[in-house]
Amino acid sequence: MRKKILLLFMMGALLPGCFLGGCGNKKDRAVETVKVEESKKENTSKEKTEKEKKTGLSEKEKRRLTRGDLYVEAGELTGYASDFSLVYDEESEEMKYCLAMPQIPESDDAYLYLFARSCYEDEETLGGTPAAFGPKGTDCEIAFAYKEEYLFQQFIPALLLEGKYVSVGDGIYLSNPEALAGNREEYPKIASKKGLLLDPTMLGTEELTDLGVKHAIYNIPLSAIMGETSDETFPTITYTYQGEDYLFNGAAINGYDGLFRYLTDSGMCATAIVLNDWNEDYIELIHPKARDKSVGASYYMFNTAEEKGVKELEAVAVFLAERYSDGEHGMVYNWVIANEINQFKTWNYMDTNDVAYYTEEFEKGFRIFYQAVKSKYAGAKVYFSIDHDWNSNGGDNRIYFNARDLVEGINQAALKHGNYDWGIAIHPYPTPLTRVNYWSQEYDKTQDAETLSIMNLNVLTDFLGQEEYLDTKGNIRSITITELGFSSKFGQKLQAAAFAYCYYITEANPYIEAFIMNRQTDAPEEMVQGLAFGIYEYDHSEKFLKEIFRNIDTDQGEEYMDFMLNILGAKTLEEALSWAR
Repeated sequence: MRKKILLLFMMGALLPGCFLGGCGNKKDRAVETVKVEESKKENTSKEKTEKEKKTGLSEKEKRRLTRGDLYVEAGELTGYASDFSLVYDEESEEMKYCLAMPQIPESDDAYLYLFARSCYEDEETLGGTPAAFGPKGTDCEIAFAYKEEYLFQQFIPALLLEGKYVSVGDGIYLSNPEALAGNREEYPKIASKKGLLLDPTMLGTEELTDLGVKHAIYNIPLSAIMGETSDETFPTITYTYQGEDYLFNGAAINGYDGLFRYLTDSGMCATAIVLNDWNEDYIELIHPKARDKSVGASYYMFNTAEEKGVKELEAVAVFLAERYSDGEHGMVYNWVIANEINQFKTWNYMDTNDVAYYTEEFEKGFRIFYQAVKSKYAGAKVYFSIDHDWNSNGGDNRIYFNARDLVEGINQAALKHGNYDWGIAIHPYPTPLTRVNYWSQEYDKTQDAETLSIMNLNVLTDFLGQEEYLDTKGNIRSITITELGFSSKFGQKLQAAAFAYCYYITEANPYIEAFIMNRQTDAPEEMVQGLAFGIYEYDHSEKFLKEIFRNIDTDQGEEYMDFMLNILGAKTLEEALSWAR
């Protein structure tokens, strides 16, 4: 008998609608079905009422827009729309989306729908609840309330066709995040372009303040700031972003606070380089196609492929941008995202030889930082970094990408989802790096040039002068030299002349924001390669370069002109500058 009861119990568990008290009859199930259908109808009715309230369309207008001007097959709707724009309107405090269509396509109803998608989500499959909607037309405009998560999401336009949402164009990101910024101060007017990679042991000393540095640069490796700390004086910082808590090392952050406050108070324009180094505790920040510690790379591609990694990246970007935009903890005016990304095997590792895929993935992460930075300080500038290998790999992408191909790929990825004002941080070293008398070489100044140096910067500016590469205002993009140095191994006076000539070249170039020299003090890891770039020896003793660096952007700088020209073999500064045009 017990076996029969057990068997009946198991059968009841398997039969739909059954429970210990017995199975529901057909009439009960029919009632349930009717209730579900009525619920669906009620929800549909509510949606229709909501649309009617929001759009105010008459029945006649809804029928006309539903019918449209022509029928377009679902497969032909992709790319049908054009002239996309998405801005934040400060007056109404709403997002405003616009697009154009040559004619109104027939669809299931009268509306154009917008779907919000994060960079890790599939752009092709549209479903769920649209973020917004409005009447479709040849010129569509949809206004909707801003939400925090919208800063990092693209909005894909779609029509409802035969019960399915079909996109009519690429997704687009918010194009004016600066409209959300709490800090609207203009970018500072800097007295000169002279900059330096600082020696942290000299902060607050005369060795630094005497140099008259105008631009200073510093690295922020993510492993240094992420996670908990046991420091009781500067405990772990809990930062809440979109309902989730993220932990930052209070001691490390306090160190950066002191650094950036010092630079700001000293009148220096600070640039921070964000670097994604290996961190076992935060492996989700590294792209799944880059998670291989054995390759020995210095830094790795940001994770733009998985939700957890993307959300954490957003939190990091917002935290840093917020903290160093209000002045309380010091100001960062420029942000460089990653280092020499065309040298992907070493400086931004990812397991791919496909430059198009690589640049698409990098641009997603770069845009996250751009959106975060501009939404906190409107005047900030955001750069990605390339080295001098402009067009030299001969089509072999196994070791590094040509910087030219990389810039082209990033621009294409950016334009696809809405142009924005990215900039380029360049490292135009001579070839080889140990060369100091770089002016004695011949340089290709065409787009076929293999390397990009201080003597042929026109290669980059000419390239960026093409219409499809201009920024949102139609100008050549911001360019800054964030790393360039000349070794004193072959003589301190030769090093000093090389620096002075380079400074005058950049000072005369209207497209270069700054020349940040590598570095204040010789670094042992570079010295073994014959690269003694510093103003000071490793033991902090001064080199001949110090006085020239100190005075180059003052009235006393002219005292060293004849010295420089004599070493260059030029009669006048104008003649020397003509070599680099």
